[in-house]
Amino acid sequence: MKVLFISCDGQGQARKTSSDEGVTRCQHAAREYHKTAKLRRARNKAQPVHKFRKPVKPLVNPTDEPAVPELKLEQHLPIQVLLGASRSDPFNTIGDAGAPLYVHEMLDHAITSHWSELCLTDGEGLNAARAEMMQSVMYSPIAWYTIVFAGATHNAYQYGGRGTTKQNEQLRLVYKTKAISSLLEYIQENSDTVSEEALLSMITLASHGTGENLKGHDAYKRQKLPFLSHLHDVEYYASMDIGMEHLTAVYSIVDQRGGLLTLRRRSLAIIIQLCDIMTAWRGLQRPHFGLLVPTNVHISKRTHEPDVVAQAMLRTRTTGFRTLISNGYAGLDHLVEVADHTSIFSADFDQLLRCYDLPKEQQPLHTPKIALVRYMRWCVLHDILMLPEHLIDDESLPEQVVHEICRHILFAYAVFVVVPMPLKTKLHAKIAEQLARILTRAIKVGVPSQHQGLFHCAVAWGWMCAEKAVGYRKREKLLGSFATLLEFTRVPRKPDSWPIVEEIMRSFLWMEAYCDEPGRKFWANACGQAEDDFKVESP
Repeated sequence: MKVLFISCDGQGQARKTSSDEGVTRCQHAAREYHKTAKLRRARNKAQPVHKFRKPVKPLVNPTDEPAVPELKLEQHLPIQVLLGASRSDPFNTIGDAGAPLYVHEMLDHAITSHWSELCLTDGEGLNAARAEMMQSVMYSPIAWYTIVFAGATHNAYQYGGRGTTKQNEQLRLVYKTKAISSLLEYIQENSDTVSEEALLSMITLASHGTGENLKGHDAYKRQKLPFLSHLHDVEYYASMDIGMEHLTAVYSIVDQRGGLLTLRRRSLAIIIQLCDIMTAWRGLQRPHFGLLVPTNVHISKRTHEPDVVAQAMLRTRTTGFRTLISNGYAGLDHLVEVADHTSIFSADFDQLLRCYDLPKEQQPLHTPKIALVRYMRWCVLHDILMLPEHLIDDESLPEQVVHEICRHILFAYAVFVVVPMPLKTKLHAKIAEQLARILTRAIKVGVPSQHQGLFHCAVAWGWMCAEKAVGYRKREKLLGSFATLLEFTRVPRKPDSWPIVEEIMRSFLWMEAYCDEPGRKFWANACGQAEDDFKVESP
């Protein structure tokens, strides 16, 4: 590593000769570099080193300035001491002063790359969140160990086989052990007043429950569009178990303080909020905490103008849910409100996909804010998970069955569009199994004849979720169940009936970019199976 010093005037501007007029700063720096390189080569030629003799050190007068300024620094201190070990800690002020360069590289990766997903912004910007993260690392040894551990884990996963080096594996194992031991020691000494730095360490350990064993993901590829990167970041967190002992402790401490709004650091509150939602999503459970700010507040922050396609989406989506209210299901009011918010998010997301490449002069008018769309999806998912559950059994009433069908349609849509989850979480299979059980009860209470569109939509989503449950041992049985349930629908199972099916799906929730391909596959398989059954029945 070489450092180039450029002579400047009193105002910090590079000094220029008359021949430098019109030369950019980059060109000027390049000239200075080549000038110093020539001087260095000339000096080396003047001092040849003989093969069997030690090189003779030049006599340097302390009062004389060397020809190349950076050589004076090299004579006194190594460059790493002068400039620090990384961009995150340029002056060696954080954590263990003797930590190797690789440790600081993992800290830098954690701050600049890893936390870009959980340090989401609700309008305040990412820089404030990163600054709060650095303050935690600077003042807390516990945070130092956990953030470096998480950064090394994310680095290993992101760079595939190249990331899971022996050095990386050892660092993760050692730093997680130190993080847990220092955290236990801290809690024993400060059980009544746990700091926010300790909370940050606990939620980091919770979201990286088995991070020390995580291997590199060889198929990792960064998305071309920045707002799509969340898909793989969710897969990263879903690849590890949740450290529930740490998460339960966070719940207890934050509850004792009075909730997430009492936390001084906004970024920490958001991280805990998202970890809570993600944990609940993996188990189809209600989140522990309420939202920091209601979803409709974030919707009110939208400043873009919906284009023609977005306006058409907003007109057609959720009309199927609204029809149920007009038919006497007044208890669906809150569910329809959540569906409307999901529809608004979908229209914004779809417009963002279509308008991201528009010319810059058109983007302020037609392009939604990326940060707001990324944040809204978690708020929408939270509201879906918070919908009340009705247990379905042989005594369930029609209104209870209809409510559960609608709730699980929202679940299925969320796993395809809002926050997609990797197949290894078995979330698709769980939704499909529950839908199959609910729809069996729906037949007994007459839902297919009274609400044909709702029943057909639910069967379609169940089939699509079952198709995604690759590797699930009951997958074929699930697909067979939905094939049987599809016989109670009235849409002809023919390829040219797809527009009818698509119209039904759009009347509830549908986004072509994510739903069209699995939807067409579902209908093609359903039609193919119907044709095979017809051939078997024919003499």
